[in-house]
Amino acid sequence: MSHDGEKELQKEAKRWQELAREKGISQAADYYWKRVFPLVREKFKTENSHLAGSYGGLILTLGTTPQPIILTLEAIEPRKVYFLYTKETEKHMLKIVEEVSFLREHSVPYDRDLVDPGNPLELYEKIGRKWAEWYREGSFRCAVCNTGGKKSMVSAAAAAANFLGIDIIYVDHESYLEDLRVPEPGAERLTVLPNPLVAMGELKLKEARSLFNAGNHETARRVLDEVRQELGGREALPVGMTVEVLSILVEGYMLWDLFHYGNAWEKLKKGYDLAARYHLDIDLETVSMNIIALEELAREPKNKSLFSVLRDDRRFGLRLLADLLCNAWRKAKAGFYDDGVVRLYRCLELVAQMRLAGVPDYLGGPVNSDNPDWRKIPEEIKERFADIAAEVYRSEKSRGPGTPRQAFPGNLGLASGHMLLFAMGDYIWRKSKLEDLKDFISDVKKRNELMLVHGKKRAKQEDVEVFRGYVEFFLGKLAEEEGVDWKEMLEEHTFVTL
Repeated sequence: MSHDGEKELQKEAKRWQELAREKGISQAADYYWKRVFPLVREKFKTENSHLAGSYGGLILTLGTTPQPIILTLEAIEPRKVYFLYTKETEKHMLKIVEEVSFLREHSVPYDRDLVDPGNPLELYEKIGRKWAEWYREGSFRCAVCNTGGKKSMVSAAAAAANFLGIDIIYVDHESYLEDLRVPEPGAERLTVLPNPLVAMGELKLKEARSLFNAGNHETARRVLDEVRQELGGREALPVGMTVEVLSILVEGYMLWDLFHYGNAWEKLKKGYDLAARYHLDIDLETVSMNIIALEELAREPKNKSLFSVLRDDRRFGLRLLADLLCNAWRKAKAGFYDDGVVRLYRCLELVAQMRLAGVPDYLGGPVNSDNPDWRKIPEEIKERFADIAAEVYRSEKSRGPGTPRQAFPGNLGLASGHMLLFAMGDYIWRKSKLEDLKDFISDVKKRNELMLVHGKKRAKQEDVEVFRGYVEFFLGKLAEEEGVDWKEMLEEHTFVTL
């Protein structure tokens, strides 16, 4: 409200008080409604403009003073209104409807029920039934305004709101005219009392989101379970539905983190559908991309060996590699560097397995890393492999002239697999030098020094970065050959931020 408007309100309010003291409140009522109350309404609505549209449904108990109810309705601008009135207050409800334009013009639907102010159970039943009706039609925030009505009505409405998880709002005042027994015009204030159950739930929801985003998925689920227990079956919107959906999504992502792709896909799909239906504050675009990734991963045949899968479906191998990389990065972001390095090491093994499974016939392929058939591999490639192995391992153990070469391994691990690919001139190593291969093998062997494997050392962030760099290099090469945007693929495998 402008400064001039404030001055005009003060002037008109002063004039009204003089009339009321001289002739009585009832005689000054017409002046109040025509000259004072329009200015009060303007001021009140301006001061509470931030609350407009914040509640879709408004339940009001009515007393014998319609002004605060009018102020509340015009400030909140609900989509649905429900009046609880008594025989004594029905005429005041009609006054409210006449004064509030969106009720008078029926642009906002309103319903009403006559109640016995001395029967709190009746109020509980009517408020609960109306809330359930609105909820079925489409969930939105509700509030109870218990400014008006007898103390029994006010108390019963507050108790019902607390059980249902509904906020309570009422019109208070900063100053009171004792002699006239009315609030001073312009001193009215709208007070919002968030439901304590909901408020505490919101705090814990924030905690659960933070834990999930930090990679502590199990702890996040425990916090959500605590909130559900505290709600005790109360469907406290929006917290109740948000808790339900977040619980489903968190469980889905936990399953994904454990590589249970099919079950994870079902959970994320269910959580996505509910979040979209109830317009919850969840990044649905990212969840949708995650669902695409899971749908691809869930296609993995159940009765085939990994070698057969990689041989027959190169795109699936890319998906699996992207998923392992993102899984490793989540562990590292949560501070579990050892876990991150071990997973990245597995990524590099998988790269070799994927490429060997795709080796063409003329080079002796496809090659099963678990049981390579060296008889099929051309002699010149075996000779080159032996030379590379001798050169690579020379830095670890001095090998003088005439030292016998290592026998061809019965299974191909990370180092031997990549050495064979290098010997074959595979695409991922084609532009690299032998020194690059030696550096690579030297770096990845640090994994064997970790406490989780054979050693006593703990991994650091720098170790994770080295391994991640190699994985992203090879993933880029593989995606390039397949014509896939690997960065977009990684986005699909990156967990949502809740």
